[in-house]
Amino acid sequence: MKLLKEPLVHFLGGALLVFGFFWATGTNRDPADYEITIGETDVERLKAGWAQNFRRAPTQDELDSLIDQEVKEEIYYREALRLGLDRNDPLIRRRLFTKMRFLDNQEGSEENPSDTILQKWLDDHPGKYALSSLYDLEQIYLGQSPGDSISETLDDLNQGTMEPDAIGQPISLPAQLRQTGAFEITRQFGEKFAAELSNIEIGQWQGPIQSGFGQHLVKITSKTPGKPPALDDVRQAVTNDWRAAQTASLEEAAFDKYSSQYEIKVTGRE
Repeated sequence: MKLLKEPLVHFLGGALLVFGFFWATGTNRDPADYEITIGETDVERLKAGWAQNFRRAPTQDELDSLIDQEVKEEIYYREALRLGLDRNDPLIRRRLFTKMRFLDNQEGSEENPSDTILQKWLDDHPGKYALSSLYDLEQIYLGQSPGDSISETLDDLNQGTMEPDAIGQPISLPAQLRQTGAFEITRQFGEKFAAELSNIEIGQWQGPIQSGFGQHLVKITSKTPGKPPALDDVRQAVTNDWRAAQTASLEEAAFDKYSSQYEIKVTGRE
């Protein structure tokens, strides 16, 4: 009985009662975490989204419904976070990974490179942007199976004792090309055909060369070598590649910064 009269016991008992009250009523929670504000920016965003989908502004009832849905989604989102439903979910993990990469790269991706920067990039990677050679050529389509007398046929063609029309099979491809670059040749005949042209001597029928349609004999009558382009000729391609390199550099720097704060252990790795 004497212990119950002690002031310290009274103080501790009162504190326990207050704690129990706050715990039972939920008033120990952070008020800011339970406050949802739909501001003017949010309302305009909802209106714009509706207008994009329906090609008109929402009515007041429709807008109220959008706002109610926004509030509902926010409540469920916060409650899901409190329950830890965002953890161990590969879809959410991937989405957050993507958003973090976007945030880390956003500043660098918005930078507009000067001509000096782009020209240096072009000078450092000349082979990637060099203009392709231009070809004047003739081709004879032999079909899928050209036969065994190709060598004799080539001799006759090169000696002028046989005309191309005498052996070619019909196909919806041009028999002759004039001042045509690798891109257009690839588009019509395929990558293998275009790649083989650099190995063909000028002025002689040679082959067979494989295209996407079958076998061809080819005679290059003229070749204009490609040349280094001016920046204005390839500006967009150079800019895109420079931005991609900047983004990769920013990603690497950001990851190095983050990973340096972690101790990473992988089973099976030293």
